[in-house]
Amino acid sequence: MIFNQNSLSRRLLKHFLLIGGSVFSLIAAILYLFSINFANLAVEQSMFGMAEDIQTNLAFDGQSQLTYQSTQVAERWGYDALYNNLGFRVIDLSTQQELLRSFVNPSVATIIDTLPTSLPEGYSQIAARNNTHTDLFRIIFIADERRLALDLARNDLLGELANEAVMPVLSQVAALTIGAAFLVFVCVTFISIRALVRPVENVTTQLLQIKPNQLDRRLSTTDVPAEILPLVLGLNEAMERVEQGFEEQKRFVANAAHELRTPLAILSTRVELTEIPPEVEPALMGDIKYMSRVIEQLLDLSRAQNQVGFTHSLVDLKDIGKDVCMLLGPLSVTHQKELSLDVIDPSCDVLGDKGALIILTKNLLENALKYAEKHAHVQLIITKNALSIKDSGPGISEGDRVKLFERFWRKEQSALTGSGLGLSIVSEIANAHNADIDVICNNDLGGATFTITFNATP
Repeated sequence: MIFNQNSLSRRLLKHFLLIGGSVFSLIAAILYLFSINFANLAVEQSMFGMAEDIQTNLAFDGQSQLTYQSTQVAERWGYDALYNNLGFRVIDLSTQQELLRSFVNPSVATIIDTLPTSLPEGYSQIAARNNTHTDLFRIIFIADERRLALDLARNDLLGELANEAVMPVLSQVAALTIGAAFLVFVCVTFISIRALVRPVENVTTQLLQIKPNQLDRRLSTTDVPAEILPLVLGLNEAMERVEQGFEEQKRFVANAAHELRTPLAILSTRVELTEIPPEVEPALMGDIKYMSRVIEQLLDLSRAQNQVGFTHSLVDLKDIGKDVCMLLGPLSVTHQKELSLDVIDPSCDVLGDKGALIILTKNLLENALKYAEKHAHVQLIITKNALSIKDSGPGISEGDRVKLFERFWRKEQSALTGSGLGLSIVSEIANAHNADIDVICNNDLGGATFTITFNATP
């Protein structure tokens, strides 16, 4: 999926990645800090437990000699001695006299001998030989009304091994795990965002599928999230208002055209029966014919928009082409143009209203015959599911192309050579028949080509 720069998907992905990156970076930092102190934390906790065990089993005998009365810790020391050198001493803080020392190997005895009498309470470290260190833990307690200090010393070679050999491996494993988890997070984020924006994409797809002749369609509210449901309902209400306004406009056009037909017919009759100076009568009759033509095209436009009287059946485009060419043959002679009908495919059946398709074809051919240069060649080409009108005229500029199907638009707005409704009627009839219109502004003959492709074929 390609995220547009201003898309909701891109913004969500950016925020998710920012938050996820921050969280995973924090986890990585915590693991790193924990890894570099893991051995020390483990040693501190174990030494605290051992010191408490030793202190619990210390007591003075009848001769005021401090003794150690349990072998439980000694057994633990024996197991621990396989990996470490461990020993303890007990000092009377008032006299700084050592009262008791554990039986340890010579290396630990040497360390205890070198320990200062003053140590901080709790866990501490001092440097030792061979770039190692000695872990210490002091507990201060009262026994026989004497204030004593228990010092536990440990030359932790296993801890050094963990820090130097095991922890780098664990760090690599942690880094790979975090990296893999972050990739999974990105994939889950991507899938989640797709699921989040899919309802919006569905609404957009529905909107794009609504054509001008389908204003009665509404957006589906099925499975629409509650967050965008008000937007969908608002769009449906807006489309309903647009449909009502469009229907009112169509009714107004149809009613106005119907109301004007009768007065114009009466006016035309009166002009014909009235003695009018010869120099005025042609211009006056021309204006009346022009207005009558506009009204007739307004009625055609209204019928096309409302599909009034449209009966869709199997229609042969060859018959449409023949009828229109016979109808406009005299016009081609009047405008000194060459009109031809070319049938490419013998099977040219489409589903549509014959009368509406005749109007569509007639309007396109009339435009070509009127606006092409003298002696230009105008072709009506019939194929299996399309008809094309091709001429050798001056063609159409790209600037005028976007205005072709606008109502009442004419290249020469001051001239009364046309109403500007012909191509609008073509567009409405094409929409009513689910047909596509393609315009080539400059074809191989130098003129323009209009192609109507019908999608509804038998």
